[in-house]
Amino acid sequence: MTQAARFPASVATFKSEHGFSITVARLRGLLADKGMTIFVDIDQSEAAAQVGMTLRPTRLIVFGNPKGGTPVMEANPHAGLLLPLKALVWEDQARATWLAIDDITQALVGGYGLDAPLVEPLAKAKALIQMAAARDPV
Repeated sequence: MTQAARFPASVATFKSEHGFSITVARLRGLLADKGMTIFVDIDQSEAAAQVGMTLRPTRLIVFGNPKGGTPVMEANPHAGLLLPLKALVWEDQARATWLAIDDITQALVGGYGLDAPLVEPLAKAKALIQMAAARDPV
């Protein structure tokens, strides 16, 4: 049984102009170029294969910059439940590649009581995800 994909309004999803492997490489490169640390890159399809299951190519990349995240967690340690940031890259049944990121800034302000200027730098990650999906300018 297949269910329609549902996700919170805070999740931004972008269709990539590139294949799966190139999209992952572009994302990793953009993150590195912006001084982000990639803490872990989880190959979820490989994890599924290890237990005898099949999952289309899917990677969860956990990343961030401690200069941005540390002050947020100092202000409210519970914010560590949302940090570091995460980007999901997957291939759908039609072999199109997608990227998604949860814009956690509203949750940090509304749900965790943090000041908007403190969490504002975290919102820049969404643009990096979108850039990884985009076609290069000619």
